[in-house]
Amino acid sequence: MNIYQAIWDADMNENGIRPTFTKKNMDKSQGYVVVDTNICFREHHIIKDVHIPDRKRNSYHLIEKLFDNYNVNQRDTEKDSTYKSKEVEAFLKMAVKSSPCQIAKKFTEESSNKKFSELQWYTYLYDLWFRQFNYNNGKDLSGFEHVFIGEQKGRDLVGHHFWYKYWLEENKYLNKHKRDKIKMTCQSDNKTKFSTPDVVTVGYHLEAFDYEKKRYINIKKRKGTFFVGLSAEGLLAIGTVRANAPFDFKVNGVDYELKLFMSPDGKSIRTFYPTSRKT
Repeated sequence: MNIYQAIWDADMNENGIRPTFTKKNMDKSQGYVVVDTNICFREHHIIKDVHIPDRKRNSYHLIEKLFDNYNVNQRDTEKDSTYKSKEVEAFLKMAVKSSPCQIAKKFTEESSNKKFSELQWYTYLYDLWFRQFNYNNGKDLSGFEHVFIGEQKGRDLVGHHFWYKYWLEENKYLNKHKRDKIKMTCQSDNKTKFSTPDVVTVGYHLEAFDYEKKRYINIKKRKGTFFVGLSAEGLLAIGTVRANAPFDFKVNGVDYELKLFMSPDGKSIRTFYPTSRKT
């Protein structure tokens, strides 16, 4: 079985939003994400249009609550609080019961020859994604913050591999925080293109609001790659499987590599993202 395709299909049937180059003939009840990578200028939007059906909105509502829970600079110590912990708990409780994460659970059980109770699976996902660790000069790092939100490292933006957060930052008026803003750079490193709307590679500037310092930080993503359309729990499931599987990845007939880096002790994800497969 192609485990990654199984997760992708399950996610599209639940809270994933199907990527497309044109919304013509798309099923609005399932939702769609229109992608445009053919041209590039400073005000260009890679994600042209998004329709999220009401029945899928809760997933995006829960993940969006976590976007302002972290400091921008990876050198800053995080300040945890009860309300932040409750927001993480609400998201993870939804995610663990989703079809993508249940498929990931079965795969992980078979790979590790171990059975997980619901509580054990919740704890496993929490440790893999939300457990904090220090690395080099970075403090209180987590795979979730890096992949889903992004971090400041000097003048650079690192991580930031979640299409929904990128889309909100491309469309400030849709972002309830009315904070982070993306501006395209359109440099030569944007030339990496896929023949599918499922994955995008692009360079850009991000004006990220630092909630701790109450000011904007202008940081640059020289080349960022992310899946388009996967829900947060779908992306979580694919990263979880990758932590226990080879890097080869195929979905919708296209081959990729899934780069993965773990924490120094190997217990938590540091980052993961798709790249074109080398032949």
